[in-house]
Amino acid sequence: MAPPRAKALAAWRRRAVGRMTATRRSTLALVARLPEREILRPRTQHRWSVKDVLAHLLSCDEETIRRFRLIGQGRGDRIHWFESMADADRFNSRSVARLRGLGLRPLLRRMEVVHADLLRRFGRLPAESLRDPSHAYPVVEWLPAPGLVAGPPGGARPPATWSAGRGQLEGPSVVQPSITGASGSPGFRCSTPATPQVAMQSIS
Repeated sequence: MAPPRAKALAAWRRRAVGRMTATRRSTLALVARLPEREILRPRTQHRWSVKDVLAHLLSCDEETIRRFRLIGQGRGDRIHWFESMADADRFNSRSVARLRGLGLRPLLRRMEVVHADLLRRFGRLPAESLRDPSHAYPVVEWLPAPGLVAGPPGGARPPATWSAGRGQLEGPSVVQPSITGASGSPGFRCSTPATPQVAMQSIS
C-alpha cells in the first residue's frame, strides 16, 4: 500500500492533469473562434499579438518539459531558475522572437504535440519527486505558475466570445497568474496575460 504522502501527491497530480487539460482546451477553443487577422495583429503590450501570447505559452510548456526530463533523470539540481525579472524577461523575449517565423497552424499543431508530451512526462514522474526536498523548488510549488494557468483557471469562468460587429472579445477576462510560483519560487515569469482573452481585452 502506498504511504499517505505518496497517495496525496498522486491525487494532486490527477487534479493538476485535469486542470492543465481543461485550460489548454478552452484556450485553443477560443482561438479557433477568432479571425486570423486578429490573432496576428500586434497590440500595445510589447507589440505582442495573440499568436505571440500562444508562442509564449508554448515556450513555457517546453521549459516545463525540460524540467520534468531533468527530474526524471535525477538531475533536478540542473534546472535553471529565473532568479530575477530581467532573467525571465530575456527568456520571454527570446522565446517569442524564436517562434515568430512559425506559421499559426504549425504553431497550434506544435502546441498540441508539446501538451501531450508534457502530460506524458508529468505522469511518469515518481509521486515523491513532486515534493522532493533536495530540489531548490519542488514541483508542487512552481508548477502552478507555468503549468496550470495557461487559460481560464479550471474552466471556472465563462468563456469570452468574439463580437464581429465590435471587432473585439466580450465577456469576463481571466485573472493574470502570479509572477512567480507558489511560495514565491522563481519558476517562470508570465509577463504577459496568460490567455488570448486577456491579450485581446487588456492589450488591445
